[in-house]
Amino acid sequence: MENTPYQELLTKYLNGQCTDEERVLLDEWFASLDSDVALPADENEKKQLIAKNWQQLAARTVQDQPVVRRLGGQWYRWVAAAASLVLLLGIGWYVSRRVVVDQASSQNGLVEKPTMLKRVNTAATPLEIRLSDSSRVTLEPNSSLQYPEVFSENQREVTLEGEAFFSVQKNPTKPFLVYANDVVTKVLGTSFRIKTNSASKNVTVAVRTGKVSVYSPKLAKLTNAKSDPETIGVVLTPNQQVTYLHDESRLVKSLVEKPALLISPAEQVSFTFQNAPVSRVLAAIEKVYGVDIVYDEEVMGNCYITTSLESEDLHDKLTILCKLLGASYKEIDAQLVITGQGCQ
Repeated sequence: MENTPYQELLTKYLNGQCTDEERVLLDEWFASLDSDVALPADENEKKQLIAKNWQQLAARTVQDQPVVRRLGGQWYRWVAAAASLVLLLGIGWYVSRRVVVDQASSQNGLVEKPTMLKRVNTAATPLEIRLSDSSRVTLEPNSSLQYPEVFSENQREVTLEGEAFFSVQKNPTKPFLVYANDVVTKVLGTSFRIKTNSASKNVTVAVRTGKVSVYSPKLAKLTNAKSDPETIGVVLTPNQQVTYLHDESRLVKSLVEKPALLISPAEQVSFTFQNAPVSRVLAAIEKVYGVDIVYDEEVMGNCYITTSLESEDLHDKLTILCKLLGASYKEIDAQLVITGQGCQ
């Protein structure tokens, strides 16, 4: 430290003009002096020492490693200041170190694992969870969802136990993956329901909108599939579902129990038919419910229908239709297959 500032401080001290901050500075300076200096025990002694030897004291330099000495009631202030300085230096080192480590990790391709959260719905009503990408999950009672606080740059992954309805934000560059028991559901943006059975370990995935890919890495391993396990899975469209049977290690695709209307009210078609060819009736059903109906067009080409099917659901529509045609239908791999003798 230069001498001039301390000479000025000493003069102000003798004249009783020191501020609290300047008084602390003097205390620190006293604590750093050589050991051969007789340090004052109280305020009066300090004033007398300074008045007598202030030129000599002001000429002294601060040592590299000062020794802390008790200066009346002021010593604790110096210790507190020093402790604060050490703390600040420590924090500064830690932050700078973290920056260096993060930069090095980024350069080496290492990505810090995101903070994982887990929500368990112990209530009697569904619980809505909003994820960091604005996707929404409606978690049913006695179910849990594990997910990252913030999704990484290249993937969106969650783990489900129980049942939940997902409404996923579209992002073609970042697929959304749901892990449930041995099943993986992969989507780009859609709405669907997943239900797991803790006892049987069966998993059912049902799609409301969009498309999803459902596959089982375990099933791929059992079948010795050398390619991507997704290639031996199934693709679901609206009103379709798949159930993974754990004990049998197989996927069973079907229609949902109650297929919903997939078109808007503005696009709604009439289900009142007057002597209409059966092909027209079946085409209307396929359009509204998004299902595939398989039948022999040559055999049923001469069949015409007069009926109203406005208020019935999909299965009731088909039941009434088959009675009029003298035919029957069954569901095979999410398709509706109608068989009959045709019309004369």
